[in-house]
Amino acid sequence: MNISYIRNSRLKQENSVSTQKQLINDFCNTHNIILDKIIVDEGISGSGDKTNKRDGYLWVMDNIEKGKVDTLIVISISRWGRNLGEIYKSVELMQQHNIKFYSIKENIDTSSIYGKFTINLLSSLYEMELGLISERVSDTLKVKKENGKVYSKTPYGFDRDGDDLIKNQKELKLIRKMFRLRNQNQSYNKISEYLNRNRHKTKFGKKWNKASVYSVMKTNQNNGNITSNMSHL
Repeated sequence: MNISYIRNSRLKQENSVSTQKQLINDFCNTHNIILDKIIVDEGISGSGDKTNKRDGYLWVMDNIEKGKVDTLIVISISRWGRNLGEIYKSVELMQQHNIKFYSIKENIDTSSIYGKFTINLLSSLYEMELGLISERVSDTLKVKKENGKVYSKTPYGFDRDGDDLIKNQKELKLIRKMFRLRNQNQSYNKISEYLNRNRHKTKFGKKWNKASVYSVMKTNQNNGNITSNMSHL
């Protein structure tokens, strides 16, 4: 099935649906392509958070996954999507299903050498974007951690006050008890049995097990809140 996808975010936007249809029809006539369907999303933004509202886009992706599409034609990459990751993943999926993807303005034809180069470039840009996002997240978490701010789920031994972590003395006392038991050669499983026997709950109100005991002790030791030689406290 040969289809074209058309989108504009405003009803009076330049490159209206009728204009895009004309450009696509001209392209098909030039390249001897017979269209089976023209899919339209009108008055809808192409941003990532609006994707689930793009019925036409979702229909196209569904048929791509089902292997029912042979060719997809768009006016430009920006008409297909605005999110680099979303664009790359969709084009990569088309590659897996041997679907020809044409973007008229960028002169992209994924069956050509230039088209394959463009896909490789998209892949590189996407990987770079992921790396930059990961780096920014890592830097943010590091700063929050260094300043005693919440950077993940509230850890056992602390309470949350906005973005600040406040020591929970009752929980810290119990953590020290865990270390005392550990220094007495008690296994993590035995420590969890002790906690459950005395009706102590995890941060989320659940029973303890050896994994949750180990995690709490390791987290507090790594953060410098509790040390392994605190059996005297």
